[in-house]
Amino acid sequence: MKKTCAFATVILLFLLAFVVSPVHAQEPQPGNTISGDQVIIGNNFTLEKNETLEGSLLIIGGTASTAADSKINGDLVLIGGTLTIDGAVEGDIVSIGGVVNLQDSAMVNGSLTMVGATLSRSPTAQISGSISEETPRFLNFDFLRDNGLKPPLHLKTNPLNRILTATFQALVMAILAVLVGLLLPRNLKNTAIALVREPVVTGGVGLLAMVVAPIILILLSITIILIPVTLLAAIAFALAVVFGNIVIGYEIGNRLSAVFKDTWHPSIAAGIGTLLLSLVTGFAGVIPCVGWVLGFLASIIGLGAVVISRFGSTKYATKVISAVIQPAEEDLPTEPPVAPEE
Repeated sequence: MKKTCAFATVILLFLLAFVVSPVHAQEPQPGNTISGDQVIIGNNFTLEKNETLEGSLLIIGGTASTAADSKINGDLVLIGGTLTIDGAVEGDIVSIGGVVNLQDSAMVNGSLTMVGATLSRSPTAQISGSISEETPRFLNFDFLRDNGLKPPLHLKTNPLNRILTATFQALVMAILAVLVGLLLPRNLKNTAIALVREPVVTGGVGLLAMVVAPIILILLSITIILIPVTLLAAIAFALAVVFGNIVIGYEIGNRLSAVFKDTWHPSIAAGIGTLLLSLVTGFAGVIPCVGWVLGFLASIIGLGAVVISRFGSTKYATKVISAVIQPAEEDLPTEPPVAPEE
């Protein structure tokens, strides 16, 4: 029950990223009290001595530290960053893929949940609640030990393990998106332009590619000679799907930067947007039967944009969209000439 509440806290605080401005807009001053929940995205936050935060703190890819005699009257969530605590935390601490350092005078009056994170604790640091460490199911390689020789598809997984797996997959996708934004910013922008200009066309092309590609791969694999070609084609198809999801995340990141009235580098926009997209589609996948629909729609739309833009390397997308939505004038029916009136 405590673990479920902890991850519910993560989701609720993560949603604050849409409505709360970054914390650098309200820098703490010595002896002051900061009111309201704070969100840090790729930034730094420091709570000095005798300062109090009346709210919860969410850190995404940033660094936060609290000095001795400081206090946080709320929960603290760390996603892929570094946290150093030397003061008091009245709520729970949840760390996903980050590093938590508890100094000598640290005092946590709630529980500590570590999900693939690293904990460094001083012997004098106090934790009133429980300490739990979780590992996503896909990182647990000894799952066959307690289940005989049953394949993974027959394993019964609880929602918590599925949420943990989705969270780690989202973090991996976000890191990959940052690399793509650094190495291929122009390709990312060109593909996003094709996506935004005509999403219906890209969705149709993506659906067609999703149906036709497996058939072609099966036909290629029939002969032994073409097996290497099949492997290369399968890798290219997988990369196209991943790149398409990153393109959608990049566009989401651009929209978020407009909300914050700021301009983000393509790598930052792609990383944050892809993280949000992957978390939403991953958590939606927990829903039985229909949870896969949202992720599938995102995949076919992104794949279509990649196909018609050729990974954003050319302006081919403009020609394809024009050919689909703007038929040539010679193909249009012509009206018979009208005789002049006498």
